[in-house]
Amino acid sequence: MECVKLAIFSMRTRFELVLVGDDETHLRAAGEEALREIAELEKLLSRFRPDSDIARINSLAARQPVRVDARTFQLLKRAKELSAKTKGTFDITVGTWWQLGEKAKTLVGYESILLDEATMTVRLAKEGVQLDLGGIGKGYALERAAKLLKDAGVENAFLHGGTSSVFAFGRDQNGNAWQVAIAHPLTGEPLTTFSLDNCGLSVSMSRPALDTFRSAPTIDPRTGEPVSCALLSAVALPSPTEAEGWSTALLILGKEGLTVFRNHCPEGQALLVDTESIQKSQTKG
Repeated sequence: MECVKLAIFSMRTRFELVLVGDDETHLRAAGEEALREIAELEKLLSRFRPDSDIARINSLAARQPVRVDARTFQLLKRAKELSAKTKGTFDITVGTWWQLGEKAKTLVGYESILLDEATMTVRLAKEGVQLDLGGIGKGYALERAAKLLKDAGVENAFLHGGTSSVFAFGRDQNGNAWQVAIAHPLTGEPLTTFSLDNCGLSVSMSRPALDTFRSAPTIDPRTGEPVSCALLSAVALPSPTEAEGWSTALLILGKEGLTVFRNHCPEGQALLVDTESIQKSQTKG
């Protein structure tokens, strides 16, 4: 079996693909197409690019409808659905806190995102609302890239974005299921290993766990305050997009979030490390 490794720097992080199969040339061609999709998504989703869909929404959508790419629209739709399921703890209007500080209190809220599927346009209900897809964009990029790989006939692949968002299907070069180990963020002690087959995994950590002031803290969209009680959350779900949203939500919700997660995602697995204990929710396997 051949093993092809490809990488790209996009969305301010490094994406890597590991593809396993019989035809190296075919694997490389499929992998390069998948990387192009990731690069295209950055052009659509990055709030730092003035010509992106998200930047145009942030600057114009409070005053007029903004037509966006179908991929952007579908991600915004899924983000709103995730916000409702997670009690607003995952909310892409969290970017408003970064821009406006205390003035954001009356503006943050996913309900302000108004979507018109017939015209593929987006409106913002309030002036000043700012979208930030940093908490879901990598997962969506992996999901789109994996679909292209599968459509091209690739049967075995491991994809990750910045090591914190992963998607894998098929088997590794030795014929085994892809494995990802999770360690305690402070002690380095092994906690668990996720076995991934056609499954996404997302890991989120708070600033105390990262132990660096150079890392932006995870913000609770409801209050604007940094997360402090939970250190790490990890979520495995069939969709890496959903996994990334839920891992952010669990970091904010803490132990309460495990019950919420089980109710909405009975097929999933979750791990939460707070300042006092390690909690697990595993309803599959």
